[in-house]
Amino acid sequence: MSADRATTIPGARDTQSFSPADTGELRIQLLEARAAAGAAGLWVLESRAGEDGSLQRTPLQPLPFRIGRNPGLQLVLSSAHVSKAHAEIYTDGVALRVRDLGSRNGTFLNREPVADATLHEGDVLHVGDHEFRVARDIPAEDDTEDDAGTLVRTAPLSRHFVSGALKIRELIDQAAVTMFFQPIVTLPSARVAAYEALGRGRMPGLPESPVELFDLAGALGSEAQADLSRLFRRKAVELVRDRPEPPLLFLNTHPVELETPGLLESLEELRNFAPQVDLVLEIHESALAQTDFISWLRGRLMEINVALAYDDFGAGQARLFELAEAPPHYLKFDRRFVTGLDHAPTSRQRLVASLVAAARELLVKTVAEGVETAEEGAACMRAGFSHAQGYHFGRPAPVEKMG
Repeated sequence: MSADRATTIPGARDTQSFSPADTGELRIQLLEARAAAGAAGLWVLESRAGEDGSLQRTPLQPLPFRIGRNPGLQLVLSSAHVSKAHAEIYTDGVALRVRDLGSRNGTFLNREPVADATLHEGDVLHVGDHEFRVARDIPAEDDTEDDAGTLVRTAPLSRHFVSGALKIRELIDQAAVTMFFQPIVTLPSARVAAYEALGRGRMPGLPESPVELFDLAGALGSEAQADLSRLFRRKAVELVRDRPEPPLLFLNTHPVELETPGLLESLEELRNFAPQVDLVLEIHESALAQTDFISWLRGRLMEINVALAYDDFGAGQARLFELAEAPPHYLKFDRRFVTGLDHAPTSRQRLVASLVAAARELLVKTVAEGVETAEEGAACMRAGFSHAQGYHFGRPAPVEKMG
């Protein structure tokens, strides 16, 4: 989910539109003004649910707040991956919490399956194949609301958000991050073929979650988000380059890096820093809308011996024609294709197999993301996936536990 955030305050400019002449003091004043507006906020679930990808916020009222397929629940999700009564958000009098209601496919908090857990601002919640971010919000005069009570607007920031945003530059300058590595295996052997590098913060007073860190960095502008993304990649390569046999490493990008200068230069620096480490750059499949640019980028990456992967394929549009124009080396299928594939209708299984076959015709290796069970893994093998990734094959772990 994108960490971009925008807020309009009468008589003030948004932090992302500062010119080089703006001072740090002005940034702080604006952030504090935005914080004051949002200090008394309500809890909401954020999602990119609009047909145009717009950010929508659903107030968590009243509590307990039930989510599922059944009509009459506070949030109704029409999906075969969502149980009739899937999950419930409630308060224990001290904190906001979420509990799974015995759902078939489970409830996931920050990619971890949960039965009952505390929620924090910035947490990422998966209910079936739907993704939400937990956030604070307050009513505003210009709010719009649909028939389901969904707010469609941007949110003011809390004071906690401001104090964290002002420390992000310190985190970047001190390289106060570490990396976890999740295995990617070949099918059907389940042999580890690569690792995806996943960033974590390591500065007191700031969250560990990369989602929250990028959200905080966004208050300082796209440059801070790009710097944080590059720092994560650099740290990942630093941690593996001196191993006797460095693994193939999948490295993530932030969407703003495709819109600002410096991405290719940062990868050239990594290649010179660790020429012996094989690298794969992951970009979101939505970038395929920029076919000419992606074709150019793919060619330049090949010149410096960096492979290309499209992440979350099928999370938005399955861009098959664009895929043929600029085929990657790896195509990572979104978890919504994988979750429950073993007991999915035959029509869905055939669809997944046909998409995998189409990629194979383009000589593209296919990765099934989010494989949680042996049964899902077996279904992915039958569908023809060449690779898989998920808790069934291995959870993200520090470099010391890398095989």
